[in-house]
Amino acid sequence: MSVEGLTGEQNDGLVNYRVDPRGERVVVLPATCRAGRHSLVVAGYRAVADSAGVAVECQTCRAEGVSPAAWLFGTAGPLAARAEFDDQPYLDRRTRADAALPSWK
Repeated sequence: MSVEGLTGEQNDGLVNYRVDPRGERVVVLPATCRAGRHSLVVAGYRAVADSAGVAVECQTCRAEGVSPAAWLFGTAGPLAARAEFDDQPYLDRRTRADAALPSWK
């Protein structure tokens, strides 16, 4: 999985960041897969980041052949040294318009 070609139709916009109490930049990744079916922490995920962007792939969606299996985000500014999961900034970017938060939330 690479983050090349983020200007294509699968670009999910810019990834979100926050600044922690120590003033360090933290990237905020979605906690749920792009299809809205799996918790990435439970289902397994792979995240790759470079200067072109961030890709976050759901391993269960990939194994099931769900397409697209990954979020693909552009970045702004320097890469963050840490990451955390939070669905809130990404609720309007899911593949399915009717995707509600899963029952395990």
